[in-house]
Amino acid sequence: MSHYYTDNSEMTSNPRSFDYYFDNEKFIFTTDNGVFCKENVDYGSYLLIKNTFRQALGNRLLDLGCGWGPVGIIIKRFNPDIEVTAVDVNSRAVELTNLNAVQNKTLIKACLCTDILTLNLLFDSIILNPPIRAGKVVIYDLYDKAYHTLRENGSLYIVIQKKQGASSSVNKLSELFKTVTVLDRKGGYWVIQAIK
Repeated sequence: MSHYYTDNSEMTSNPRSFDYYFDNEKFIFTTDNGVFCKENVDYGSYLLIKNTFRQALGNRLLDLGCGWGPVGIIIKRFNPDIEVTAVDVNSRAVELTNLNAVQNKTLIKACLCTDILTLNLLFDSIILNPPIRAGKVVIYDLYDKAYHTLRENGSLYIVIQKKQGASSSVNKLSELFKTVTVLDRKGGYWVIQAIK
């Protein structure tokens, strides 16, 4: 069975485009079969963007598990001086992110990546909407690799539903990071900041 957190390049393509508005800015996004939440920006990602786009994100940001790119693209629109790198294990998602970056006139780099440690880059901020269905082992490995990919005092921002392990994520992040804060709780979702 195919999942959005795997490479879905062989899946039948059926692209669709839609307009999306955030903070009075219009975006045009194209999605396709085989990617997470292809109908619209999901509520968790919306909350993640809402709670981070005005934060002090530094000079270099990683959109980890970028999907079709809404988080990185929207943040880049409001923070044009930030260098945004977007990565995903799903090649179709990466293609869509690159397409959506062009459509929205945002300069971000999207690439296929199964292990962010191989990027050999350090980031000031990492944004992640974890692939819950991939399981806790995969998600906790992402937390660990995010820690090692952040500069000192850099921040990892995640969104996760309470019923899908928000409390245990806070506990796990607290084992790795010096400060962990819940920035927002809304609609069953928690937005969490972990500072290295």
